[in-house]
Amino acid sequence: MDDIRPLKDFVEIEGGFALWPLILLILLLSIAIFLFIYFKKRKKIADTPASPPRPPEEIALEALKALLEMKLIEQGLIKEYYIRLSDIIRNYIEARFNIFALDRTTWELYQEMRVKKIERKRTDQIRDFLEDCDLVKFAKYIPNKKEIEEIHASAKEIIKL
Repeated sequence: MDDIRPLKDFVEIEGGFALWPLILLILLLSIAIFLFIYFKKRKKIADTPASPPRPPEEIALEALKALLEMKLIEQGLIKEYYIRLSDIIRNYIEARFNIFALDRTTWELYQEMRVKKIERKRTDQIRDFLEDCDLVKFAKYIPNKKEIEEIHASAKEIIKL
């Protein structure tokens, strides 16, 4: 019976209340207050009405202006200029007529515009514009300065109609 020892009496701990549980409680309370304030402000921001979307014409005209400011023609990057010009008009068509235009061929886009019963003059003008861009993009056609100016004017006309 030497291996089992008797129970010990209760020991009084001096020093009173431990400080770390109080610190932990204060820390948890401050985190809870911070999260409450954060989510309350976030809800107020979400409740504010969003500004109306910008018209597609405005976005496209700004993109045309930015394209000119890039001075791609002066750098000899004519193909890059035509690619970006075509993308601007295709994005405009998507926003304006709700037609998926970026990954379609010019012919597919033309057919879709005809199905949506968009004005014939407008669809023909867009088709001609995109076909001219396709010549430079895919057929390695190099336009002269006058043709470049005309294609830019044509893009503006498509947007303003």
